[in-house]
Amino acid sequence: MRNGLRAFMKKTILVVQIAFALLAAPAFAGNDKNFTYLALGDSIPFGMNILLLPPYTTQLPTPFDFTGYPETVAAAEHLLTSKKEVNASCPGETSGSFLDVNSPDLGCNTARVEGNLTLPPFKPTLGLRADYKDAQMAFVDRELAANKHIDLITLSIGANDVLMTVPALEVCGANMTCQQNVLNPVLDNYVINLTKILTHIRAKYTGQLVLLQYYSPIPIPLFDGLAQAINSRMAAVGLQAAFAPVRIIDGFTAFKTASSSFGGDPCAAGLLIKLPDGTCDVHPSPAGRDLLATIIEVGLR
Repeated sequence: MRNGLRAFMKKTILVVQIAFALLAAPAFAGNDKNFTYLALGDSIPFGMNILLLPPYTTQLPTPFDFTGYPETVAAAEHLLTSKKEVNASCPGETSGSFLDVNSPDLGCNTARVEGNLTLPPFKPTLGLRADYKDAQMAFVDRELAANKHIDLITLSIGANDVLMTVPALEVCGANMTCQQNVLNPVLDNYVINLTKILTHIRAKYTGQLVLLQYYSPIPIPLFDGLAQAINSRMAAVGLQAAFAPVRIIDGFTAFKTASSSFGGDPCAAGLLIKLPDGTCDVHPSPAGRDLLATIIEVGLR
């Protein structure tokens, strides 16, 4: 059964990759105000690839040098429905900064320290695929009010909320009480923020709405647990009757299944971006990106 599933996924991914290759140029015109697909969220839908950034390169990229799963979804959807996409996602976005640019984030609106490097805020420095300076929610509100052609929204938000707690959780070690004291307030706040986000969306939009749950980038209990914690809250909020219809797409199981022959390691399975030292970044490789796009496509059908 597992081998059959893997074979099915490989064939489906190939179809999506072909669609993407054929339609990459016309399928997602971010400046076209008649777009029908609105992609929202953080660095996963944005298509973050740190190999395009210093210190791996000396030439700064443009926002359109990055390709996330929404671009693959848009290319496949364009074959069926002539769908056009705008991707408003921002690397480092949290559920709080999605609503308010003054809320803490991991690099969307504010600088981020990573090792010995201080990375400038992404939105004001490199820019995004969508043109806005304020909160992502404000952009969404404006577009939903002005554009009645939108009939698909995908959203990935919440991973950075819990990733901001990792240093404190590492200090906790195996102390479960300490871990819960760190993580529970963050998860409670995420539920509040996601409820506000979906309330805003549903106030002006009744079409297809997809919430993509997160994979675990490192197959250890800490990261598996963080992914499952945010995913369970996402599902609990998204499946409330007030926000229906919402499709919850399971990125966690998809990555676990696809990497099962590699000890559950998405890096070894080629689903994450490989770094020059042989390790992996936490963001999807083209194969990982297309796997996420594939499960969304399957969910939409």
